[in-house]
Amino acid sequence: PGARGLAEGLMRDLRAVEVWRSTAVWGIWGRTLAVVREGRPHTVTADAIILATGAVEVITPFPGWSLDGIVTVEAAWEGVRAGKVGPSSGPAVVVGGPEAGTLATRLFERGTPVTLVAAERPKGVPETVPAISGVLAAAKGDGAVRQALLADGAAHECRMLCIESPRIPLIDLARLAGAPCVYHPLLGGFVPRYDRLMALHGPTPALFIAGDAGGVDTPRAAAESGRLAARSALHMLKILPDGEARIEESWRQLRAASAPLRARARESLVIGAMPDEVVEEWNGSPETIVCPCNGVTVGDLRTAVDAGARSPDDLKRVTRCGMGWCQWRRCGAAVMRWLSGTLAVPVGRLPLPRVRPPLRPIPVSAFAEFAENAGLPG
Repeated sequence: PGARGLAEGLMRDLRAVEVWRSTAVWGIWGRTLAVVREGRPHTVTADAIILATGAVEVITPFPGWSLDGIVTVEAAWEGVRAGKVGPSSGPAVVVGGPEAGTLATRLFERGTPVTLVAAERPKGVPETVPAISGVLAAAKGDGAVRQALLADGAAHECRMLCIESPRIPLIDLARLAGAPCVYHPLLGGFVPRYDRLMALHGPTPALFIAGDAGGVDTPRAAAESGRLAARSALHMLKILPDGEARIEESWRQLRAASAPLRARARESLVIGAMPDEVVEEWNGSPETIVCPCNGVTVGDLRTAVDAGARSPDDLKRVTRCGMGWCQWRRCGAAVMRWLSGTLAVPVGRLPLPRVRPPLRPIPVSAFAEFAENAGLPG
């Protein structure tokens, strides 16, 4: 939504947008982006850059969570839209609240055998959709999920287990750009610091943030923040008529589109107010895998802390947690919560894992070509 909002803002106010689809941004130096497009490396330099990297659903680890076929609700919807989920997919179990209920309803309508697991039947879910009250405890299978186990011991056959999970801002690109971050639970977790124009704090001017990357909110608020960032960038470049008035209009629209508590949280963030410190907790069992890439368990993390590890990077050096292809994107939030509770330290005081390019897996050939032709910026 943030990207759509800024694109709409640019098209309306500038009337010129070039879209590069299927293009991975893996680095940023100043106002130069390193990207891979159609398998080839490119750099893009601009007078202003708007980062609309969004947010991602992250599953809180539990026994069996890394089995194939276990997905977030967001990922399940992608499968539905692509026509990859239907009656032939096998039974599905969907766990969560309202969003899980909407997904379960759509799967049921498409003929997929589905069971909804929720504290209570969400509003709007037809009585014809099978729903039970329960708490997911574990998943079992040989490489792929075959059963969802509930806390009461009940087992439900499934070939797909969809879990409604919290969404956290994707901030690695903003962090690589040097933006300082703060932990704000109302905005989804760690968010970069930015001002009222959505301009990022940090060493490089004319970098802006938009959408859920600046704090998780409603879809409409994400779009409105994109519009605000677009207008702020155009105003800075002196190509937006009545810029100040239109920026104020965007602020009013953003406030109206936001959830009330999140609107207040964002407004406190832009004036520099620090959120309350929070000690987070996540108490996984010792055998629970935290880092699926390298098979690191909660017990491995505990051993590392007992040996003196006090930060995610300490844990990475000792256990290889976060060293796999996902680079903390699947396990980072859980590790930060676990470390906060284990050390009894507010999560916002813990150092975030180090970020460095490439932020995304890219072909070795593309990286080599980039290094040879462009050189790595300093």
